[in-house]
Amino acid sequence: MSDSILFNVIPYAAALVTLAGGIARLTAKEPAAPPSPWTPAGRTVLAGASIVLFLHLVGLAAPRAMQVFNASPARLFTLESLGLIGALLLSWGLLTLGLRRAREGQWGAAVAFALVLSQVLTGVYVAVALRWASAWYLHVTVPYLRSLMSFQPDATLLQAAPLVIQVHVLASIALLGAAPFLRFGRVPARTPASVEPGLLATPREETP
Repeated sequence: MSDSILFNVIPYAAALVTLAGGIARLTAKEPAAPPSPWTPAGRTVLAGASIVLFLHLVGLAAPRAMQVFNASPARLFTLESLGLIGALLLSWGLLTLGLRRAREGQWGAAVAFALVLSQVLTGVYVAVALRWASAWYLHVTVPYLRSLMSFQPDATLLQAAPLVIQVHVLASIALLGAAPFLRFGRVPARTPASVEPGLLATPREETP
């Protein structure tokens, strides 16, 4: 498969699949699951995902502002540390939830968590092994994403980047297309053990 198809065609195909899958799920008459309390792992995923998503969105929306912010080594280190903490929290939460689904026999949900986890781990590898992930993101990924948004795809910088960065970006796009079809499952609420009727009931007095 040529690079032009990988970087210039597949992102739009994934976006169309996401749109179609989202519409199909919205129009499908599925019974709404009753709300359940957040587990510690679920809260960890929410916190980690919020940090990671916020940093990605800020870099995409205001790359020059983030570049100015990163001009200070202290601020750059702070930003990198915050992003790494968010990614590690997200990884731990996804691993915990995936293992729980596997123990409960919900293999489809376990695979869905594993796919997302593998994507997050590529980002962790970039942050740890290559360092300065925010710089890679601003100078390589953001120009590519903006070119896609303007319908003038240009993957020149991305194609020259290390393979792990290309895999991270393409895996994100693939997950975007698969998102409407991933089933993460729901942890059933724990109910108290049933009690045999009558054992705890007060006997009714018989009238003569």
